[in-house]
Amino acid sequence: MEGSAAEAAVEAIDFSRLIIIVNAGIVSTALMAAGLALRRGSLTEGVPDGRQNFGEFVLDFFVGKAREMSHGHDRAKVVGIVAPLLATFFLFIFISNLFMVLPLPKLNRPPTAHFSVTLALGIASVLATIGLGMVFQGVKGGLKHLVWPNPLEFIAKITDVFSLALRLFGNIGGEYMTLVLVTGVVALGIPLIMHVLGFIPAFVQALVFTLLTASFTASALHKEEKKEKKKRTRRRGLRRSKELAPEASVATAEGGS
Repeated sequence: MEGSAAEAAVEAIDFSRLIIIVNAGIVSTALMAAGLALRRGSLTEGVPDGRQNFGEFVLDFFVGKAREMSHGHDRAKVVGIVAPLLATFFLFIFISNLFMVLPLPKLNRPPTAHFSVTLALGIASVLATIGLGMVFQGVKGGLKHLVWPNPLEFIAKITDVFSLALRLFGNIGGEYMTLVLVTGVVALGIPLIMHVLGFIPAFVQALVFTLLTASFTASALHKEEKKEKKKRTRRRGLRRSKELAPEASVATAEGGS
């Protein structure tokens, strides 16, 4: 009786959430350990060693994206803040997604196949863009666009959160469930192919999330700048029309005479 009760209690426990937490912890620990290993030692502008080459290879794309949105701001400051943010999102999501390609039933559930994880990532992405807006546009400038000129602009931020979260969860969760169902029916052959093909959505979905975050960040950094550009264009147009108005009057008078 006692043995059957213990077995029933074990079966009643939902280990999926625990697996998600453990896998997320493994990813975070691996990224921190890799960062510390790459940071160890000095960097050089000359011929870099393998460690520096690998670090530059990984970060080059994110540094380039940060440089693209640095116009009008201190480039070093933008790159120093934005590039690590984008790299963190991409690497955490990509490595988390890779769990589904591991041939380890039940233990290979990726953290990004759980909505609470993708929702947390979406919230972190949107809050980071708002925070960066305040850093580079000032607190007033960073918060003003949430209610001005459209008082409901903050609703767009909420939809951005759910858009990021649902897109990532739907794609990775769907891919993982498909893999589980196919593996349950066919033991060999097709599951191996699906494991290999799993690298494609793992990479693509991490890249899409990162690029959307970069787009939101660029918009937050240059929202006020775009408004000022429109105002300057409007003022130039008004000045030009005023300059042309006397010439048009003279031409009309000469035509009438």
